[in-house]
Amino acid sequence: MAAWGVNLVAVKYLLGQMDVYVVAAVRILVAFTAVTLFILLRFGQVPRLTRAQLGWVFAAGLLVVYAHQVSLVMGLRMTSAANATLIMATSPLFSVVLGALFYRERLTPARIVAGALALGGVALVVAGSGAQLAQAGLGDVLALVAVVVFVIGGLVIQRVSRALDPLTILWYTYLAGAVALTAHAALSPATYQASSWTADPWAWTVVFFSAVIASGACNLMWNRGIARLGMSRAAMFVNWLPIFGLMAAAVFLDEHITAVHLAGLACVLLGTWLGLRPSRPRPA
Repeated sequence: MAAWGVNLVAVKYLLGQMDVYVVAAVRILVAFTAVTLFILLRFGQVPRLTRAQLGWVFAAGLLVVYAHQVSLVMGLRMTSAANATLIMATSPLFSVVLGALFYRERLTPARIVAGALALGGVALVVAGSGAQLAQAGLGDVLALVAVVVFVIGGLVIQRVSRALDPLTILWYTYLAGAVALTAHAALSPATYQASSWTADPWAWTVVFFSAVIASGACNLMWNRGIARLGMSRAAMFVNWLPIFGLMAAAVFLDEHITAVHLAGLACVLLGTWLGLRPSRPRPA
């Protein structure tokens, strides 16, 4: 979540340097190259899947990588960072509800309170940053779409995570996402304009961080976390994303940390603790 929070600032910066589809496609292509090196170093080859497994991981790739990336970068281009941050923090609530619907995970009162408490903490942090929340618009809707497709894709990953290694899942999901994003960028006329690219070395350093660290390594850890905890419990950690995002903004954009930020952080900590507590077994 620390790397993903910094990545929101990184992507916002890159959107000022390159075209939106170029940013999405380049990031995933670099990430896919890095994940390919990871999997070759570990297994020596790419593991083969059954047709059913291939269908599931490709579906996850189209949701988690392609649909999520396109929705997120387009949303960030049209809405404020404060809006996107707060909308991304709704992920745990969607995860708890959808996890209960599709995997019959217990929708306990503690988890509901935990999600609401953590979301309230995020709202405090955003309010404490002094950001003005814009009225809902297309950018906000796209950011919400990015959250929903990410959660649904995570549920698909949870389905196959018991039989497949997280690194194998990541490689195939990135394969599907890279192909889809590359095709999307190839069909966009802006991709072939010189103004859609940059020669700034710092921008390409940010691309490397965003692709290899935030997308490659951190998505691998995320898939492993889903496999161990389940989507609804793992998603509680998403509440940390806006905390780290605003901390990164404080470092790179010279924003100030206030007492309201600390109060929001306390709510997020408490909400995460409540959401991760093991449920007590029902009496026989």
